[in-house]
Amino acid sequence: MADKALSVPTIRVNNDVIGIVPNTFMYKAGDGETNVRAASTGGGNAVSIHTENAESKFSVIKFSVYPTLDMVSKLRDWKAQIAGNTIDAVEKGLNGKDFNVAFKGVSITNDPDINAGADTVIEIECAGDRLP
Repeated sequence: MADKALSVPTIRVNNDVIGIVPNTFMYKAGDGETNVRAASTGGGNAVSIHTENAESKFSVIKFSVYPTLDMVSKLRDWKAQIAGNTIDAVEKGLNGKDFNVAFKGVSITNDPDINAGADTVIEIECAGDRLP
């Protein structure tokens, strides 16, 4: 049976559909990292100790956009709304199984470079609440 890879999601920031540079959308759900350490049990032996790193339990979203006047203005608005943005990513799938993730409490975390030019893009990095 054929399957379809995620490749052309619709991205909405604060309910506004935006055009992104193809193949630049990525995210982390915010499940967090697992730290693994060794604990000595003597005689040259050790056991592994596993812990959840709560500091890494937040979502990360990245994508690039083109430096249009409208996009630069929107970006400044999003940057000013610390923890107040929402980002939705949606893509139609096969057999009625669609991809849909909603990120809440999002901030723009980087200070994006705005490069004027015919072949330039703005890289946007965001973080917010962990996906449910």
